[in-house]
Amino acid sequence: MTAEQIIDGYVAEVVTLLPRKQRRDVAQELRTLLGDELDAAAGGPVSREEAARELLAGFGRPAEVAARYGSPVTLIDPADTRTFLTLAVAGAALIPFGSVLTALAGSARSRPDLRHAVQAAWPTVFAWLGVLVVGFGIAAWARRRRPETRWTPRPVPTDRISRLGRAAAVAFFLLGTFALARPHWLLAKVSGGRAVPGVYQAFAYDDGFLRLRGPVVLGTMIAGIALQAVLLGYGRWRPWLRQAETAYGLLVCAVLTWAVAAGPVFQAAPTDRSVKGAAAVIVLVTLVDLATRSRRQHVRKALELRE
Repeated sequence: MTAEQIIDGYVAEVVTLLPRKQRRDVAQELRTLLGDELDAAAGGPVSREEAARELLAGFGRPAEVAARYGSPVTLIDPADTRTFLTLAVAGAALIPFGSVLTALAGSARSRPDLRHAVQAAWPTVFAWLGVLVVGFGIAAWARRRRPETRWTPRPVPTDRISRLGRAAAVAFFLLGTFALARPHWLLAKVSGGRAVPGVYQAFAYDDGFLRLRGPVVLGTMIAGIALQAVLLGYGRWRPWLRQAETAYGLLVCAVLTWAVAAGPVFQAAPTDRSVKGAAAVIVLVTLVDLATRSRRQHVRKALELRE
């Protein structure tokens, strides 16, 4: 191949990566530029063909050169890469874990096949990755279509809490804890004492659960209420309170996973499956919430926000 043919092949690869309307002008400009540099570099013991190869090797890959002539079409914008990877890794971890919890929740008495549950989750993982790619691709396309979109200021987060909202949450958690500890009492109050015996039996706890797991779950719930009460008293977050909340969230995930996996919770299989399914959802939501809170906390530390 002659030096001109080498340059023409290189230019052809570059312009192939550009929009159609740019190709002719870029091809002429790039061919002229490379030809001038080749004329200046040629001569001496090196042949013109070898000089052309060395020139193009230092000029960059065709994709890099094409990017210099305009913004290449990207499926995922570089600014979205970190978010995309975070969501992809989180989904790849949480979906199989959720599948395992679902298998545990659906097995009131028999031992679940956890290996099969993990294997069955992989199609959902790949579907999740596909949804992410499509979603981020649409977002990137919309951003290119309307580049004039402006950033909207948002309130800066503070350490203060809403005492009224936190008090309502504490009251709700107290009521929920009491209802879980005394489901028959709640049924009697709701039905006015007219609930049939079968309904009471449906909410009867398993004896094995009451021996150990039940008291541990109840103690964990009470500890959470106490933590919220302390936060309510301070009226604002403190560093040790944030650390305690993170530790408590991990404790909740561990305790609920153990409670679901160790055996039946209720004597009635339908009730047991429903409660275990709810526990699995709580674990997954708690893990996502912990990750989100951790990210926000790192941002706050980086900005060194102070009131």
